Amino acid sequence: MRYISKSKLFFLISVLTLIFALTITYAKNVGNNISNAVLRLHIIANSNSACDQDLKLCVRDRIISEAGEFFSNCQNLDDAIRITNERSQEIKKIAESEIQDYGFDYPVKVSIGNFAFPTKSYGDVTLPSGRYTALRIEIGEAKGENWWCVMYPPLCFADGVLSVTDAAKTQLKSDLEQSEYNLITQKDSGAIPVELRFKIVEIFQNIF
Repeated sequence: MRYISKSKLFFLISVLTLIFALTITYAKNVGNNISNAVLRLHIIANSNSACDQDLKLCVRDRIISEAGEFFSNCQNLDDAIRITNERSQEIKKIAESEIQDYGFDYPVKVSIGNFAFPTKSYGDVTLPSGRYTALRIEIGEAKGENWWCVMYPPLCFADGVLSVTDAAKTQLKSDLEQSEYNLITQKDSGAIPVELRFKIVEIFQNIF
């Protein structure tokens, strides 16, 4: 049986450590650039009861349908944030109206902030985990499971139908480096699927 010398083992560990560090750094930089190009939507249900979870999805559909058009003329994240701040009360009323239509009287809290998101795929677009600026809608006690998507560029889906439009991809492409765009749209030639790569990085980031 052949044994690896201590010097070779040290060299191998050093190389693997360097590769891992570079991978983490690259993924973090890509994540930072992407987080500066999108506005996420985060809806939190009152509880995990079946009724409250169904209500969350109804609010989701109504928000995407009626508030989604608010962001149609945005050119960048700053525009999207400005529109959110200007129309937050309208967004709140849309959510309240949907809740009342289903016979509930839960209060609604609408805010915009910087929140942690896991790796998530929308069709052929995958966004890495990280902190993103998001429009957060909290229903009632906001103790239930949450739902998230992207309001700008519009990568959300409603009624189970995914709608990643060409316009949304074009906006992402203009806001990112070509290599970053290729990575998140799974057009790069890596042997490991991009979602799995982001998940691996996410796991190690959580550990360290």
